[in-house]
Amino acid sequence: MQNNHDNWGRWGDDDERGSLNLLTPERVLAATRACTTGKVYSLSLPIQETGVPIFDYRGAPRRYSLTSASDRDPYAEFGAAPGVGSNEDMLVFASHSITHMDALSHVFTEEGIYNGFPRDDFSTQHGAAHCDIRATGTFAGRGILLDLPAHQGVDWLEPGHVIDGAQLEACARAQGTEVQPGDIVLVRTGWLDFFATGGAEFAQPGLGVDAVSFVDEHEIAAVGADNAAIECIPFDGGVFLAVHIELLVKRGVTLMEHLQLGELAADGCHEFLFSVGALPVTGAAGSPINPVAIG
Repeated sequence: MQNNHDNWGRWGDDDERGSLNLLTPERVLAATRACTTGKVYSLSLPIQETGVPIFDYRGAPRRYSLTSASDRDPYAEFGAAPGVGSNEDMLVFASHSITHMDALSHVFTEEGIYNGFPRDDFSTQHGAAHCDIRATGTFAGRGILLDLPAHQGVDWLEPGHVIDGAQLEACARAQGTEVQPGDIVLVRTGWLDFFATGGAEFAQPGLGVDAVSFVDEHEIAAVGADNAAIECIPFDGGVFLAVHIELLVKRGVTLMEHLQLGELAADGCHEFLFSVGALPVTGAAGSPINPVAIG
């Protein structure tokens, strides 16, 4: 049963998509009207070994050559003419590396994962039995950018800055952005700009627990940000993954992290058609993504 603290049972006891259920065909169709210039923005950072934010325990992405022109006639057996071949790669990287999306199975509590599915159903061999990244899948809708640094007159929010609901509301009003049910909210903190200057501190600006009220009141479908965890670091109230628990576990709100939002901000593009798809890896708790915004 749904209560005033979570969305468990709201879309049925077997639901594995959470607030993405708010993205009805009617709302997706309406989102296409947000396009006014036709400019296409990629919101993904490059997948590379250096120059991008990577947690040490996840390891740096690796690209290995599977075939190349340096191989000795690898395609002769297929009838290839001398000098004709192809370059191919093998990619190795963590599911939550660089720009990525969390599946609803990513974070668990003692009560389980989203919608009450048991946390112990996730196994080393098979991954998530419920709420894996295939359940998240591909989605689209009206995206809105809340550019907090621009609103507050700074280049970036200070490391550890806690964003509450009032700051989000004030930013939307100042931008003239009407927040609508089913919106996909992208929050710019400026942290990636800070990172680019060499300011790679562990502390990061991000959402505090109070900001969850903004998501509730506006019926937000998904949330993305340019920082590492959506939420502020150190975690609000000293609770490990406090905002992840409130949004991902209790409400089933899909989260996207390390989004490159600088070009949208520079263009003053605060409303757009947003589309993203995960790599459909069975059992995975997350996936690298290349989100697209069309202004």
